[in-house]
Amino acid sequence: MATRVPRLARLITPALATRVDSVPEGDEWFHERKLDGYRVQCHAGGKTATLITRNGLDWSERFPAIVAAILKVAPGKEMIVDGEVVMPSRGSHSSFQALQGAVRAGSTARAVYWVFDLLRYDGLDLRQLSFSERRNALSKALSQSAQNGRVRMTQELRGPPAKLLSNACTKGEEGVISKRRDSPYSGGRSRDWLKIKCAQQDEFVIVGYTAPRGSREHLGALLLATRVPGNQDLRYVGRVGSGFSVDVLRELRARVAPRTSPPVELAISTGLPRCVQWVEPELIANVSFAEWTADGLLRQATFGGLREDKSVATVEREIVQSVRGIALSHGDRIVFPENGVRKRDIATYYDAVAPLMLPHLAGRPLSLLRCPDGAQAACFFQKHWSAAQGKGITTRLVREADGTSDPYAVAATADELLALVQMNVIEIHAWGSSFPVLERPDRIILDFDPGPGVSWVAICDATRRARALLASIGLESWVKLSGGKGLHVTIPVTGAVTWDQLSMFSKLIATRMAHDEPRLFTSTVTKSARNKRIFIDWMRNARGATAAAPWTVRARPGAPVAMPLLWDELEDISRGDLMTIPDVIDYLRSSPPDPWHDLLRKTQRITSAMVTSLGNGMP
Repeated sequence: MATRVPRLARLITPALATRVDSVPEGDEWFHERKLDGYRVQCHAGGKTATLITRNGLDWSERFPAIVAAILKVAPGKEMIVDGEVVMPSRGSHSSFQALQGAVRAGSTARAVYWVFDLLRYDGLDLRQLSFSERRNALSKALSQSAQNGRVRMTQELRGPPAKLLSNACTKGEEGVISKRRDSPYSGGRSRDWLKIKCAQQDEFVIVGYTAPRGSREHLGALLLATRVPGNQDLRYVGRVGSGFSVDVLRELRARVAPRTSPPVELAISTGLPRCVQWVEPELIANVSFAEWTADGLLRQATFGGLREDKSVATVEREIVQSVRGIALSHGDRIVFPENGVRKRDIATYYDAVAPLMLPHLAGRPLSLLRCPDGAQAACFFQKHWSAAQGKGITTRLVREADGTSDPYAVAATADELLALVQMNVIEIHAWGSSFPVLERPDRIILDFDPGPGVSWVAICDATRRARALLASIGLESWVKLSGGKGLHVTIPVTGAVTWDQLSMFSKLIATRMAHDEPRLFTSTVTKSARNKRIFIDWMRNARGATAAAPWTVRARPGAPVAMPLLWDELEDISRGDLMTIPDVIDYLRSSPPDPWHDLLRKTQRITSAMVTSLGNGMP
């Protein structure tokens, strides 16, 4: 059984790789094999060594041979290394099922610890050094006697990037890991480390199982669920009924049976089988599959083992991003003449910002502002999108008010963002709900739009007042630059709220602020009411209405960006269109934390008490 980690061997937040669709090119990249095992951090010093998993558990007792080997690597030296524990198998460097079977049997003597990074050595913190410098230090730290034993250093793959992946796949390996040679060691997921897989594979939460049929024993299939990035609700994604041996089925039944529960609450439950035995969502399955269906279900899923080294809270659908540029027509055409921003620059920007932007677009119908002749010429909004209007753009049908259905563009990958740029899209506006539950909105957006004579200081103060009002009724909010004159405040919501309820609640917030400070605010759209006052635009919260997506470029002079902020950062901002494409590109080079990371994971519901509180004292 795993134990608590000793006080002096606490986990350093691991650096994680972003999944992309191709091996990046260029001398700035280091490539190595992707291994299929347990990610483990080793803290060694003196006569002790502790093996820590990604979720902070001490697994030293599970791999005593590796512990003994690591102590021989650099005797007497304090050392923290990062690597992967694997079980060698015929024709491959690693087999996860073989490793898991060895752990179950308590027979891990053949396991190998492939180390790829050195975080600390002999009292020195090496994390701010470049990856190349850390690799050189790791090579020197590993004794020659350890190179062919239980502790080994991963080797660099050399050759054309496309061949590296094909070679790995031909050998039956997992894929390729690519790392920037000049990057420091940064905890969390980033684009400094990339992973390119040979096959579709991901982790899913087990939420139930079916009874066995025919000659099968113990259980039939496992029911799986996951989350889309930015949403904490579990969504059903199908069953896995193959890849089990009799021993694995017996063990799985022993693991899931004690966890039986009432039906698990799932945001999406399309395709659920009958006669399900539900279980508490506490176990993670590693599953390979052929593809995702149009309904968001797995096709031809195969069980690969349980992941005990990861936390259920971290499970979400892996979005494959792009590292390739798209073949742009007229890429050098100037779109923003004020600062010379070209079509190619817009594509580069959206590719760079994709990891931050895509979680806010996932599954949402989009309205798109296209500017074929540049931002200063005639532009037009396009809601409906057909395949003839651009390749590489996914569409989904949306039922309109008149009962007809029309295709809308959606975007889940960087390639799809770049395909939109190819079609001269500048601005991306998103619905307040996502497929497949379009009738359940999940965020409120308030646009603080200043009338003539309103200062920037007053706009900032207005959003802070909104934040305080919302906090007083139990709602947390986030702020972003509009890319124009004002600011947007966003309130994520969960639960079974309807569009009508959301619209009425957002109007109530605006009306309350206008009632309390009629000289400062108005909630009516008429121009005559806006002189020296701020219009709190609440009307973006109806079905079919959209708002400028976080990180979208705006078709305004200078290529400004609707950039999310931390509330404290308002102190350093002088106007709503301050941050432009070049500014944000410079900002991203420092690998800053996502200012809206917590918004994506926030769970909060609108209650009747909140409605009553906002309405108190108003006619």
